[in-house]
Amino acid sequence: MSTISDTIGDNRAVQSVSNYRSRFGAWKRQRPFWGGSLLVLSGLIIAIIPLDLALKFALVPTDFAFVGLIFAVFVVLSGVFALYQPQFAGFFGAAGILVAIISIFGALGGFVVGTLVGILGGSLCVAWEPPREESAGATATDGSATTNDGAAADD
Repeated sequence: MSTISDTIGDNRAVQSVSNYRSRFGAWKRQRPFWGGSLLVLSGLIIAIIPLDLALKFALVPTDFAFVGLIFAVFVVLSGVFALYQPQFAGFFGAAGILVAIISIFGALGGFVVGTLVGILGGSLCVAWEPPREESAGATATDGSATTNDGAAADD
């Protein structure tokens, strides 16, 4: 009878998935992941109405559909740029909020749902702060304060 460890072998696939998850988690912590993701989702929601109109009236180009798709593309790009340039997340979040609000006039804001999701995602990008670098000597491992010579300080 073979055991589970025999069928898995040396667990390379499990280690690969674990390694991928830890690298993705480290990447995600370094940027406004949820804000950028919600901005991308908002752009896709905003694009629904213009795409629907473009498919129904394919032979008749409308300015409404074109302007709505432009707004949707700008919201998606602001989310993508916030993810890949986290140092400018505040700017791209504010731009995403602005375009999501203006999309009400050009694409009905994805029935206003896209606008609300865009405002939420942009707000998360604006409020995001990069993680702080912790210095090695800033905190003691046992929680007590130490003096320069390493002796515990009395309170």
